[in-house]
Amino acid sequence: MNMYRRFKIRETTPHRFTIGQQVRMRSGGGAMMKTTAIFEILATLPPLGQSFQYRIRDAEEKYERITTEDNLEAIDIWSSGDRNSFKASADA
Repeated sequence: MNMYRRFKIRETTPHRFTIGQQVRMRSGGGAMMKTTAIFEILATLPPLGQSFQYRIRDAEEKYERITTEDNLEAIDIWSSGDRNSFKASADA
């Protein structure tokens, strides 16, 4: 009997966001912050309960934050309001 087969390797789901990706914090939580603040993922961290953690930073702040995955949302390129730049490159 192979003793290594005795222990099942726990497969973890991958983090939803990657290092360098820009995200926005979801509203709520009672913290006073700009809803337009854009954060960059600096590091992926181990889970806190069932949710992965991330180290993030806003370019306008001098400090970093640690938050869970359920507090973040990906930035949609269409929500930036600058759709003309995409249209111009498509017309070229």
